[in-house]
Amino acid sequence: MAARWSLRAGPDPLWRWRDLAVVPGVVGPHARLGVVWAGLVCVALAAGPLAMAGLLAPVAALAALQAARSWRRLARRAAAPLAATAAAAIVVASAAGPAVVAATAAAVLVVLLAATLVGALAARKERRADPVLTAGVALLTGLAAGSPVLLRRDSLVLALVLVAFAAVHDAAAYIVGTGAQHAWEGPIAAMLSIGAVTLAVAAILVPPFRGASPWVLGAVAAVAAPLGPMLGSVLLGNRRARAPALRRLDSLLVLGPVWALTASLLLP
Repeated sequence: MAARWSLRAGPDPLWRWRDLAVVPGVVGPHARLGVVWAGLVCVALAAGPLAMAGLLAPVAALAALQAARSWRRLARRAAAPLAATAAAAIVVASAAGPAVVAATAAAVLVVLLAATLVGALAARKERRADPVLTAGVALLTGLAAGSPVLLRRDSLVLALVLVAFAAVHDAAAYIVGTGAQHAWEGPIAAMLSIGAVTLAVAAILVPPFRGASPWVLGAVAAVAAPLGPMLGSVLLGNRRARAPALRRLDSLLVLGPVWALTASLLLP
């Protein structure tokens, strides 16, 4: 759920830190857009899981579309319309529960495989979409946006805490990371800010949080949230491609599904 980011370029191989790390862009009304986005998410949270799905499904579809299109000039290609449709379907399915999400994800894989086999008969090899890449884009963006919807179905508090972790991460990374000399300054500030939110959760939100659960979940958030923007860079074939919808969700790419799964195991 981050503001738009710009890559910090470097000559090292793409899997190294400096190539995957992102720093906030300084051009554009990021702060105002972030406030508007936070307000929309809060209203949807209060309204319920269907409202959350209605807000996040189009964002997930657009994020998947932007990520898929960033590969169009490369040897590997992603099927952009399929990825966008699948991502939105996963978010909508999240409002119905984890079993429906699992069934939808399985259906997405089957459809992508079938579409790839059909396309192999009608297109040259170099123009075929890569089913693994397409599935990765669809599943990651869909699960990122679907995780708070899934939590909201059972608990307003859990969904609120997840969204708060993502929002605090984004705000701290933006405030400290904008114009920072080192790419790690923003993520470190975000991790410390998540620690402050964890303290508030442990002191106030009892129940549903009990015992060591807020500290465990806070630690998971502190580690997982900064990994999301890096994974977002991996999803972009062209690392300099403009993908504001993907960057809006990138802090949830790892945090969302991992935190939701951990919370389901720790809390009743």
